Amino acid sequence: MAAPTNPVIRGDNTVIWGSNGVFNTGYIKSAKKSNTSDKVEVQDNTGYVVTTIYFNHKGECEFTMVVRGAIPEFNSGDLITVAGLVNCQVDNADVNWAQAGVVEMSIKATKYAKI
Repeated sequence: MAAPTNPVIRGDNTVIWGSNGVFNTGYIKSAKKSNTSDKVEVQDNTGYVVTTIYFNHKGECEFTMVVRGAIPEFNSGDLITVAGLVNCQVDNADVNWAQAGVVEMSIKATKYAKI
């Protein structure tokens, strides 16, 4: 059996963002997307789970990018599009500075099914 390999982002990994008609670019370093929901387990009178109810479906995504140019300003609640999920609400955005002037930004956002 072959050893597992790490995923590789191939091709153009450029991210574009903007506000008020001003746009900038950066490079995606890593990204993660998952679909989640809340769950209730319904038990019978003997304690066995007989059905489950899933509700409050949402998509959660996070990514880290290397920023080129001006650093974008994201606030909690801002709406962005990430990995095909439109109108994701920004949960938090972190900016990290490293040697040689490299700036990285990490964003976590949630797309709620009914918003």
